[in-house]
Amino acid sequence: MSMHISVVSIEGEHLDEIADILRKCEYVIEDSFTVPTGDQASRELDWNPDCNRVAKVAYVADGWTFIVDPELVLMVDDVWLKYSQKWNTRVVGWVCEGASGSYGLTVFDSGSKRREVFSGEGEVGVNNGKPLPEESEMDWSQAWEDDVLEIAKRLGAEYDFLADREYLVFHLDESQMEVRGACPGFNSREKPNGAI
Repeated sequence: MSMHISVVSIEGEHLDEIADILRKCEYVIEDSFTVPTGDQASRELDWNPDCNRVAKVAYVADGWTFIVDPELVLMVDDVWLKYSQKWNTRVVGWVCEGASGSYGLTVFDSGSKRREVFSGEGEVGVNNGKPLPEESEMDWSQAWEDDVLEIAKRLGAEYDFLADREYLVFHLDESQMEVRGACPGFNSREKPNGAI
């Protein structure tokens, strides 16, 4: 079974600022609480009582803060320009959507978007910025989830979601957002320039 997930990884420990970030991304936080295991966090990501309410999970591991985003939208939000500059750090976002063959990577570094690449069904639709050394030997037209996870690992943001640790869960309302689901294959509110 293929993955259907997007993750934003923030260099450093920024868990206490995730609520502010979600508000800047136009979410209304209905509830937030912690759970002690990866299994519980995974179950919480399935919380979706109606089409306007969703869940996201955040955690800290190995010096990075991770936001798990089953909607596949946060990684393309330009809010990361501001926060990467504020923290003077890197923000790495990636998406793996195996059903549509869609994969992508964004890297923000201290207030600039260093890299943005998206492919779908074997076609590269967005390819902005110079390929990173961590992408060596990567052919985005042949992307697969193992490749994307390896790049994240090389960047220092290794994804290990189901490990037992404390997870911060957010139940969110997005009914006030102007546009939802505008990017086929990425389920994004805003389609990246040139995305397919």
